[in-house]
Amino acid sequence: MTQALLLRQALPHPDTYPSGVIPVPEAIAGTAFFPGGHGLWMEEGDANFPVGGIMVLGHDFHSEVEYHRSKDKKMENLKSPTWRNLLNLLKEAGVAPRQCFFTNFFMGLRAGSATTGVFPGRKDARFVAECSAFFLTQLRHMKPRGILVLGSEVPSLIAPLSPQLSPWIGARLGDIDRQQAAHRTAVQFTPDAPACTVVSLIHPSLRHANLRHRTKAVGRDAHAYEVELVQRAWE
Repeated sequence: MTQALLLRQALPHPDTYPSGVIPVPEAIAGTAFFPGGHGLWMEEGDANFPVGGIMVLGHDFHSEVEYHRSKDKKMENLKSPTWRNLLNLLKEAGVAPRQCFFTNFFMGLRAGSATTGVFPGRKDARFVAECSAFFLTQLRHMKPRGILVLGSEVPSLIAPLSPQLSPWIGARLGDIDRQQAAHRTAVQFTPDAPACTVVSLIHPSLRHANLRHRTKAVGRDAHAYEVELVQRAWE
């Protein structure tokens, strides 16, 4: 938990957030993706920060309205499509949730109630650079053995940060699959963070709708393929 608190103290200063993005007032007490919550699996009492475990990297936390709904309930809805499908995938791959740090590339919340569409800070080069730097800060704290990158938007955001991710530059999930590049090993982001395995996954919230597209692109059953990707990230 201490590491998660240190990360919260290192967040980009709220004054630097672009229009449409607001800071998280305080961490949700229970299980919730960072920065809305601590990013830890809180269902088994006190949670330890999983140094050397798996980083689960999403795009952004949620809207202001959804954050307050989760805060009032003291946790995110673990029966939502994102959490339900993600937890099932981790279980099948043999990875315990307590071994994961659940976080996002973009910090802050979408102001208002909108949860889809382009993130308000996506076209702000300075803010993207700040979030890139904070992603590297998270890596230094966690030293993950593997990173599970969720959805089509995040790969192109982290691709410029490591030469091993060059096939991901400007790419979405379909492009990555056509290059057979969903599984990248020995990815080095910074000299002071160990190399790790990075894999690209369908976003859990849209998993069942998009499995068939991945099956077609990779030439094999997409569900089994993603289970194998998670296992490779862990191993």
